[in-house]
Amino acid sequence: MLDLVGRTTQDGWHLERPATFPIDHTGGYFSQCFHVTRDGQQAFLKALNLDKFDIMQMMTYFAEFQYEQGTLAVCRDSKLNRIVRLLEVGALDRGEGFIPIQRQAPFIVFELAEGDIRDSIDVSKKIPHRWRFFVMHQTTLGLMQLHSAQIAHQDLKPSNVLRFGTNQLKLGDLGRATHRTRPAPHDALNRPGHINYAPFEQRYNYTIPAEWAQRRISADVFQLGTLLAYSFTSVVLPSKVLGTIDPTYHPKNWGGTYSDVMPFLQAHLVKCIMDISDDLPEQYRDELVQMILDLCHTDPLQRGKLGSKNGTPNIGPLWLQRYVSRFDILEKHSSMLGGNNNA
Repeated sequence: MLDLVGRTTQDGWHLERPATFPIDHTGGYFSQCFHVTRDGQQAFLKALNLDKFDIMQMMTYFAEFQYEQGTLAVCRDSKLNRIVRLLEVGALDRGEGFIPIQRQAPFIVFELAEGDIRDSIDVSKKIPHRWRFFVMHQTTLGLMQLHSAQIAHQDLKPSNVLRFGTNQLKLGDLGRATHRTRPAPHDALNRPGHINYAPFEQRYNYTIPAEWAQRRISADVFQLGTLLAYSFTSVVLPSKVLGTIDPTYHPKNWGGTYSDVMPFLQAHLVKCIMDISDDLPEQYRDELVQMILDLCHTDPLQRGKLGSKNGTPNIGPLWLQRYVSRFDILEKHSSMLGGNNNA
């Protein structure tokens, strides 16, 4: 564990205490986090946990941490206001008693969020549908901002959609993001993000198409669809689908091509979506089913047709443009229905 409490960064951020997370938190494997303050302002510091890995591993994680710093700087300099804001990057000297590679702890300081969206979309609570559509609208806008800067998030999940006040959401944790013109240390990984939310092709180690947008942005589109399903049902759709298939076809056992297993997966995807459809609000059920089917299609090149102008995927920064408009309309419509419009 890094003992950094009490230290102050070059820009004046004072490390007050370690951050704590819910038991179901899925991030932070490579890092340790702290609450920091400066002139009364609160923020959040993430430092690479140098004590957790051997020297050879640390070289890899140094490179990945540096890449995340650079990606956040691109977002800041491009004024992407729907992405968590970078406040400072640097390294903290841990003092004597460490080998040189462990002495300087790289860190990133972010603006402080109030939390993520998981509690605010809990289906066991009476939460207005308006809020769930607001979450989808804001998340889709955040993805489009990233895509316009030629960045793919690659690890979109509920814990990475952060709340700032009552009416602002931002995307966080770009540790697995990749930039089209800046190769990432994790680009060689078949599955960059968390396994529970990974697109099917990543679970089957399918790396074709190799073209950046078709492979990387389509993964974001898939994860947006899993977030839509989760927001209204609390079901993690990829895990549900893979939990229903014959073990012969499971990624751990399958020895054939992804193209061969894709029709089988698609049939199970449709069945699972229909199974959870009763938990979708009745007045929006048909449209939500079509959206989830569209965004989560097992073929990376078939995702997002409903978001295009002519019924074919518009692979690029505007892939999700019509989804932005549609979620906005659904948010406004559900808001007009008033207090009875609850999950």
